[in-house]
Amino acid sequence: MKRVFLDTNILLDFGLGRQGADEAEKILALGLMGAIQVCASYLSYANMGFILRHHPKEEIYDLIRQMREDVLVLPTDAAQLDSGLALCTNDFEDALQYQCAKANGCDVIVTNNGKDYAEFCDLPFMTAAEFLKALAN
Repeated sequence: MKRVFLDTNILLDFGLGRQGADEAEKILALGLMGAIQVCASYLSYANMGFILRHHPKEEIYDLIRQMREDVLVLPTDAAQLDSGLALCTNDFEDALQYQCAKANGCDVIVTNNGKDYAEFCDLPFMTAAEFLKALAN
């Protein structure tokens, strides 16, 4: 089964109904059907809490609880942190996301932030729309 790592921005697209929400919803639905395994790092949930901090607390917790039920949370550790530090990239948070995806055997990273991943990532990465198109082919 294909293990698909969702970057925080994909989770936020779905949760906030932003542009890309339809594609994010389709990916999550594929995960619920068992066609793929949808994963995210613990860091994504912390990021979501921080980004949404000005929203009502109940909304934040409800969204994170829903995501928690639908998305496998991958473990992170000191080795991933050290590997992310070694990359010395412009986007440290993306470096940590990449290290988590790589360490946990993910096949692809789905993100709207490919330009930052292009700097260091040796895993395939693509937008949600690109992933759905590739999966259909």
